[in-house]
Amino acid sequence: MLQSVAAYSNYFEGVRRRTLNYIHAIPPEGIGWAPKPGEFNCGELIRHFGAAEKMFTRVATEGIWSYPGHSSTGQESLEAAIASLEEDHLEALKRLGSISDEDLFKSQPSINGPPIKVWRWLMALVEHEIHHRSQLAVYLTMMGVEAPHIFGLGVEEIIARTTG
Repeated sequence: MLQSVAAYSNYFEGVRRRTLNYIHAIPPEGIGWAPKPGEFNCGELIRHFGAAEKMFTRVATEGIWSYPGHSSTGQESLEAAIASLEEDHLEALKRLGSISDEDLFKSQPSINGPPIKVWRWLMALVEHEIHHRSQLAVYLTMMGVEAPHIFGLGVEEIIARTTG
């Protein structure tokens, strides 16, 4: 259970930093790549990270459900998508900074069920991000790009370092 808005923000910064490692691995020409028609492409995934962060932090701080969307004009560059995500993230952190630690234990409405505590909505944001980061890792593999190791070392390197 979360106890501190500041501690959560620091934690989520780490989650986002690792997500950005995957996003930065996308080749510039891969922004429109999707595994098949009807699936998110890489650019849509990047925009979805930002849109979901806005949605979850708005639910947590105001109790308002609003998904801003993740569509594009089709002319977006990887750099522009990353810049937009970073702007969305700063906005979300500012929004989180407006609530107190006590607010984490208040309930906010869900769409189709009972109200849920704010700290749970914030953890849902983390789970959602990790889910889509994993999706992006699969996309990179399918494009022939080696996905970054989540914490810097792959299992092969750990085994090599721990077995002499």
